[in-house]
Amino acid sequence: MPDVVWIILISLLMIIGIIGSVLPALPGTPLAFVGLLIYKFCPLGESLSWWWIVLAAVLTIMSLIVGYLIPILTTKKYGGSKYGAIGATLGILVGLFLPFGFIYGPFIGALIGELINDFTNQKKALKASWGAFIGFLLGVGINILVCGIMITIFFVHLAFF
Repeated sequence: MPDVVWIILISLLMIIGIIGSVLPALPGTPLAFVGLLIYKFCPLGESLSWWWIVLAAVLTIMSLIVGYLIPILTTKKYGGSKYGAIGATLGILVGLFLPFGFIYGPFIGALIGELINDFTNQKKALKASWGAFIGFLLGVGINILVCGIMITIFFVHLAFF
């Protein structure tokens, strides 16, 4: 396969990885990692150290764990209940089918969940929803950072080695 085809394939996986960091339906960091792994085994990336692959694998696993835990922890930290955490998760899923719903879905889902849990305390429900939204943004930020590290490894190695 010509070098240009390898570069395009790997770059596409990295770009989809960044997009997947924001859209929960796509496994963002694993796709970027697969791109880096393909690069390691293609003729262009043979000299890429296994150290970088192991680092990228560890970061990918950590980002997946943290990406799921942070929204739950921030929802609870802001006074949310199990209903708020479930609502935030459902909000992400429903939000995938709405314009930019993946951004506001966790907030609205957590709010609905908290209101189902205790309709009399709207202030607490709003605070917990805010926690879910902050958690979602932190998770996205971490995933984008990890994808950015893998993209940097790819392009720096491609340019200088």
